[in-house]
Amino acid sequence: MHVVSTAPTQPGERVMSRRTAIASICASSFAGSGARGQDRWPSHPVRIIVGQPVGSGSDPAVRGLAPHLAAAFGQPFIVENRPGAGGVQAATAVAQATDGHTLGVVLGGPTTTAKILNPAIPYDPVRDFTPISLLNRSPFVLTVHPESFPDASFAGWIDRLRANPGRFSYASIGPGTVTHLAMEELKATLGVDLAHTPYRGFPQATLDLIEGRVHAMFNIASAASEVVAAGKLTAVAQTGETRLPLFPQVPTLKEFSFPIPSFFGWSGIIAPAGFPSERALKIAAVVREAFRTDPAARGGLDKVGSEVLGTNPDALAELQANETTRWSAVIRRLGLKAE
Repeated sequence: MHVVSTAPTQPGERVMSRRTAIASICASSFAGSGARGQDRWPSHPVRIIVGQPVGSGSDPAVRGLAPHLAAAFGQPFIVENRPGAGGVQAATAVAQATDGHTLGVVLGGPTTTAKILNPAIPYDPVRDFTPISLLNRSPFVLTVHPESFPDASFAGWIDRLRANPGRFSYASIGPGTVTHLAMEELKATLGVDLAHTPYRGFPQATLDLIEGRVHAMFNIASAASEVVAAGKLTAVAQTGETRLPLFPQVPTLKEFSFPIPSFFGWSGIIAPAGFPSERALKIAAVVREAFRTDPAARGGLDKVGSEVLGTNPDALAELQANETTRWSAVIRRLGLKAE
């Protein structure tokens, strides 16, 4: 509080007039409101860079979440798709963003094993990101081209691979993704030979698998369910702890007593390093509440066997650390390098 002196002054002492005092108070108030204005976030639209094609994977859920985020924060949240390199392109754009208004939605590889597989990538998966929320987790379905593998079973698939070394190939959604690393681990365990063909996302990979240009892949249930039901692909195994309701007849790898633990695809929201923790927590809370209350925000993920989560930042950080440990060991053991 500013006090206006009315006491007599000493020689040389300046008297603060009432007008000067009022002006000082107003200036201080204005400065305070300006500082508060600068603390407001966001001050303009926010980009969410998604490392998957439009309509693929978690993209529908991100688009369903955008209106909830806009309502909570008072600015548009604009989805920008940058598929390619297993999500590394999108992750690079997030890591290098300096505007304070860029978020990303990435798959596991870019924020776990990408640097180990390819030291040339221009960011560090641990230092250059702030985890915000794990959006979803989903087991894979091992789908194969039916004409290439007429015996519609996991054992039949293995037998045909062993009888035809080097003849068949598999698709992934990019080097370093679980769809790549898990198949390499499977190949090594089974002693079979499959060439790797990376794609930018599940839609194009699935289309080429249907056409027989590649012959197998770990697919997500949302991309596989309709084409398997139509007989265009055959599902021979799945990778979760239990069978998906969409594929009740398809056994899990665990049922074969297979020596590879269950594994999943997942996606999470991240921000560049230095993103304030209180903002990350608020975004995570908005995501969690939107998933809880609005079916549209879930983007249909819950209908195709995906766990729709919306966790806090710590849960995403813990998953990333565990995935890094697991799949880095596979990379090193098998001597995998970037393609």
